[in-house]
Amino acid sequence: MSTGRLAGRVAIVTGGASGIGRATVLRLCGEGARIVVVDINDEAGAAVVAEARDRLAIAVYEHCDVGEPAEVAALVERTVGRFGRLDILHNNAVQTGGGYLVELEPEVWQASLRVTLNGVFYGMRYAIPQMLRQETGGAIINTASVDGLFADNQAGPYTAAKAGVVNLTRTAALEYGRHRIRVNSVCPGAVRTPLLQQVADVRGPGFLERLADAHALGRLIEPEEIASVVAFLASDDASAITGAAIVVDAGLTIKTGADLFPPYPG
Repeated sequence: MSTGRLAGRVAIVTGGASGIGRATVLRLCGEGARIVVVDINDEAGAAVVAEARDRLAIAVYEHCDVGEPAEVAALVERTVGRFGRLDILHNNAVQTGGGYLVELEPEVWQASLRVTLNGVFYGMRYAIPQMLRQETGGAIINTASVDGLFADNQAGPYTAAKAGVVNLTRTAALEYGRHRIRVNSVCPGAVRTPLLQQVADVRGPGFLERLADAHALGRLIEPEEIASVVAFLASDDASAITGAAIVVDAGLTIKTGADLFPPYPG
């Protein structure tokens, strides 16, 4: 019998094959939850499931493109068919591109919103009806960003999508709070993930060091530090928290980091 704050609960984690998603999968497993790991990287997703099972957790992998509503609907249906319920949804999948607005291709913009914002909507759209059928309701945690609260140069698709996630979260919390469904977002600063490394590769040598220095703690954030907040929000310890945008940024937003991404030079 699993023990822990989330014992007996069933969770879906999108973007679960790496970064914050992977860390969340392992943390929720450690809290006793049964996990559906969702990604489009099948090899990496299977590796996370194997890691969870090595820790004696119950975990399965599902290939799902969260930008496709039919796939998300089928994902929720299969999850409930397998486990009988759905208690936790962590909408974490992300896709983005960057650049100055006048240089962005429309395809880059659309691709970012398709996964990073639309994927959150689809997740809630198909998970909430199941949670409404459960007397216990459920908990939804959406990965937003401090870039959803503030502007950032050369990050228009990302900031727009994440700002949408923050307010969509608030709307869902308002609509379904009376049904014991809590919906919150987590707004990380710079987390040491493969996505951040891709940005660093473009920005060049020294970027990660400068970025770390922009945080009040003088360092980047580890994925496990975000996962711990997700686990808290998923648990009954957060029973009075809904509609919140929880900033977990190592003090980034109490400083100014505008010099990291220079304004348009033209």
